[in-house]
Amino acid sequence: MKGTVIQMKSSNKIQSQTQLKSEKPLKPPFRPAKDDTKPLLQDPILRSDPNETEEAVLRLPPFPSLN
Repeated sequence: MKGTVIQMKSSNKIQSQTQLKSEKPLKPPFRPAKDDTKPLLQDPILRSDPNETEEAVLRLPPFPSLN
């Protein structure tokens, strides 16, 4: 079987390309997005009150002996 070759005129190609360009909707103007970045993570112990942190560490419950 032989395939058929259909030749298009170059003027039709140019006309169809210009029609496609004119049919595209216009883009809205560029707007920068809102800053949605999160703050850097910080160690909660370093952020907290040093006196409270020390009290929490010093008040650990006694561990059972393994004797």
